[in-house]
Amino acid sequence: MSSLAIIVIIVLLAAFIYMWAKCQSLQKEVHSKENKENELKKLALVLQNINAYFLLIDKDFVVCDTNYYSLNRLPIQVGGVTKRVGDLLHCRNAIAAGECGQHEQCKLCCIRASIGKAFYKKASFKNLEASMKLLSEDETKVTPCDVSVSGTYLNIHGEDYMVLTVYDVTELKNAQRLLSIEREHSISADKLKSAFIANMSHEVRTPLNAIVGFSGLMVSASSEEERKMYADVIAENNERLLRLVNDIFDLSQIESGTVDFVYTEFDANDLLRELEGIFKTKLNNSSVELVCEAHIQPIMMYSERERIIQVLSNLLHNAMKFTESGEIRLGCSLKGTEEVCFVVSDTGIGIPKEEQKKIFSRFIKLDREMQGTGLGLTLSQTIIQNLGGNLELDSEINRGSTFSFVLPQVVKPELIKAQVIK
Repeated sequence: MSSLAIIVIIVLLAAFIYMWAKCQSLQKEVHSKENKENELKKLALVLQNINAYFLLIDKDFVVCDTNYYSLNRLPIQVGGVTKRVGDLLHCRNAIAAGECGQHEQCKLCCIRASIGKAFYKKASFKNLEASMKLLSEDETKVTPCDVSVSGTYLNIHGEDYMVLTVYDVTELKNAQRLLSIEREHSISADKLKSAFIANMSHEVRTPLNAIVGFSGLMVSASSEEERKMYADVIAENNERLLRLVNDIFDLSQIESGTVDFVYTEFDANDLLRELEGIFKTKLNNSSVELVCEAHIQPIMMYSERERIIQVLSNLLHNAMKFTESGEIRLGCSLKGTEEVCFVVSDTGIGIPKEEQKKIFSRFIKLDREMQGTGLGLTLSQTIIQNLGGNLELDSEINRGSTFSFVLPQVVKPELIKAQVIK
């Protein structure tokens, strides 16, 4: 083989090796480019589906890029209308003014102020919490929304930009508000519990002391008249103590839903006459007259007779306590064709307007010198609501008070229970 042939072979071999190496290098570059493109696609996919809005904006608040459309499964808008931050997020003020930044309220927007300040200082900010009112896509509904906004300042090719990350924290804020309300309720319940214990210790101890004390005096009494006087005091305090225990027991059972109401058919007028007989005896030798406005014509009801008696008894007891002279009226009447209205009124001292809403709360006593636990009206209201009504009050100082409630003639327990739960 001649030297020329050898040289040609060497040159061809070198050319082949060079081309092979070049091909390998190009393949690596292609693979590297494909890998980078795949990584960019993955990153874009993550950003487009992350559970937060990201917005790349310029110093004029114009949105240059965002995951808003993909996150809300909306078609991506290419070109056309320029959208700023408020336009994109459907801020109510931006929509009303036609453009973000043009509404008079925009000057007060803390998000806009923070972004402007960050651009001015070429700095970033984190976790700005704000409340917004957003308009729905069809612009028919305004929704309150709580957001947390962070902004990262960027300088790209000499131009100022900022990446905003917007988190919807409405559910978190609502949960925090509910926790705050529950905490307040818990604190209030603890205070009420303490007040209850203090009140109960006094209310239980007073009749017990009277029972024990007068029982001892009764044993050593020298005359029958004296013994009878002590026996009357003991009986009165026995009744007071029993009423206290019954009120506590009934209220706890009704509120926990462990008590069953027994519904029967009865004449409301007979119920009034029964109460008239009981309370006229209690008002003997008193300057207060009990007027019973029962009707001859029957007013038939299907309801919880004993619970209605319990409520009316509570109202009559209160009327007796706060009426020194005059009259107490007890009545009922048909209201329309399907309801019965019960009324207890007195000519007593009356209740101030500012105190009238309080008296239905448990353990509230407007006059601490008066006997009672402050549970009677709470229990009465609870019973009436469970029977489909509402206990109402109309009162004027030094003119008296009128308590009334309207009940269906025929109670439908399943409907009433659903309403109470609701």
